[in-house]
Amino acid sequence: QARPASPPSTAAPSRWSASTRVDELWACLASAMMCERLRLGSHRSAAGGRTRALRLVAVVLVAVPLSIGIAAAEELPPGSWVSPEAVARFREAAAARARGEEGGSPDKWEDQWTISATLRRDLEDQFTDFAENFTVLEVGSYFGYTTRLLSERFARVIALDAVPQLLQANREYNLDKTNILYLRFHTLEHDWGMFALNTIHVVFLDASHDFETVLQDIDNCLKIPSVSLIIFDDYGAEKGVNEAVRVFVANGCLKPVSFMGEGGDGKPWRLRDGREVAEREAIACEVVRSQ
Repeated sequence: QARPASPPSTAAPSRWSASTRVDELWACLASAMMCERLRLGSHRSAAGGRTRALRLVAVVLVAVPLSIGIAAAEELPPGSWVSPEAVARFREAAAARARGEEGGSPDKWEDQWTISATLRRDLEDQFTDFAENFTVLEVGSYFGYTTRLLSERFARVIALDAVPQLLQANREYNLDKTNILYLRFHTLEHDWGMFALNTIHVVFLDASHDFETVLQDIDNCLKIPSVSLIIFDDYGAEKGVNEAVRVFVANGCLKPVSFMGEGGDGKPWRLRDGREVAEREAIACEVVRSQ
């Protein structure tokens, strides 16, 4: 697939238009009884030619007792990317919130799997008094730091994560928010078709970072007919995200409208793991629909 010879446009931030139709299926999604598009069978991998059996999948609302979020964060599955320091920081923030205090979200230099304070400010600037009737799909919701910000700017947030313990922690962190739907969802194994039946205006994509997976995630986002904007976190820090976005820009499916987050001063910035990043933290792209 061809990639653009030059980086996407550095156009100034702008407001984006989108349908404001109220999502009639929100109540259905909120039902813990909902099971959508069960799949059973086998799938042949195009990359390796291996046949992989798919388990029977039921996508349901995560219903969690109020007290288990913090404990669950300590029991993440083996191989999880979440560091002990990140878990400890989450526990402190969630405990402060439980005491009625405002538990602050960490910056990206403290926990590189969340977003920076700079990106938070940019998102606030772009969506305050603009997205109050919109629905945002957050693909990869982690501990819920960004989920909380989105819930304060959008009418509805659908927070997805493949790790149930992270969804539980997210819910614990955002117990006072009533406009968030938590769904356990693996972008490669579960059926994106359920989202095509709903009115989703914006996607905040912050899931896997490898090139092939990001390609598939973008392609699936584009199949949601109501989506008009996709925001890509880690655009500058992760090569797979950067290259996948460029493929769809080159193919005319995405149009960059704004860079956001760290790097706005033109100087390199650093991640917690020590890497120096030359490009902007995030990019917002308008979805280009064929007429």
